[in-house]
Parts: sequence; structure tokens; C-alpha cells
Amino acid sequence: MHATVPGETDDRNSRIEDAVAAVKAGDKQSYELIIKQFQRQIYTYCFYILKNHTETEDAVQDIFIRAYANLHRYGNSTSFSAWLYKIAYHHLINLKKKQSRWLRLVEHFKESQQQQQQVLPAESVTSELLTYLTAEERHILLLKAVEQYTFDEISAIMGLKATTVRKKYERLRRKLLERASHKEGARMHGTISGANKTS
Repeated sequence: MHATVPGETDDRNSRIEDAVAAVKAGDKQSYELIIKQFQRQIYTYCFYILKNHTETEDAVQDIFIRAYANLHRYGNSTSFSAWLYKIAYHHLINLKKKQSRWLRLVEHFKESQQQQQQVLPAESVTSELLTYLTAEERHILLLKAVEQYTFDEISAIMGLKATTVRKKYERLRRKLLERASHKEGARMHGTISGANKTS
């Protein structure tokens, strides 16, 4: 997340809450402000799970439609951001249940290869490491490391105990560190082998 100056986050949250109140009062135009505030980060979250631009765009639209339809259920017990991510999480879970993972991998293999060539190296490495995580682990990692939610907020979004989320997060971190270390070792081995062949 981008660094924020003191008071910036509170001011942003205040604007969002004002927009939510306006929409509830009948001002539909105010919902555009909510979409503009969250569209990019919801898109990023969905794309890391779905790995397909078209499906991600459809998912983002569906999530904002669902949020609008259920806005009357939103209260102040949690932040609007966490409430929106809870809708996104459950929508993505439902999508994954309807899809065949292996068929999707076959159908979009070529497209995925093209996308890997277009992204920055750091993004490519991140995407590759994410493939070693389960869907649940990817959700936890993105919500904690990328969106920087607390374990309590993630537990509310995913419907898990905060202690369970913390344990799962620590476990997936170890898994990624071990995988990254393994890849680095393999890369260094390849470099040394290549050097020996040319010497």
C-alpha cells in the first residue's frame, strides 16, 4: 500500500462513510465515489485469485453490484473496506467452486504465458510463488501482506478465528520462504553449472 500522511486515512474513511450514507439516503451518484476508491485494489485482489483479465473484470462488476444491493446491511461495526472485501472473498469462493481448476489451466495456459511476459519481473515472481499456495492461503496472503488488514479484520472477512488466520499466515510464509530458497538454490546451481561448461 502507498504510504499515507497523518490523518489521510481517517479523512479517506470519512469520505467513504459519507458516500455510503448518501447512497443509503437515495443519492445513487455517490456510489461512483465508492467505486473509484476501491475499484483498482479489488481488481488486483481478484486478479491474483482468478489469473484472467476477463473473468476479473466480470468479478469486479459483480462484487460492486452485490455491495450496492446489500448496502443497507452495512453497519459501523467494521470498516466499509473490510465489509467490501468480505463480499469479494465470498464471491470469489463461489466462482472457484463453479469452475474446474484443471480445465481453466489448460484453456488459459497460452494467455497466462503472454501475461507473464508483459508484467514486471517482481510481479512475475510473485505470481509464480502464489501458485504454490492453496486458494485460502492466497486470500490470507493478499489481505495481510498486500492490503495490510489485521488478523481480526481478516477473520471477519473470511469467517475464521483470528488465531487460526495467524497460524495459517505463519505457515504459508514458511512455505513461500522455503520455495523461494529452493528456487534461488536451483538458479545458482544452474549458473555454476553453466560457468563450469564454459571454463
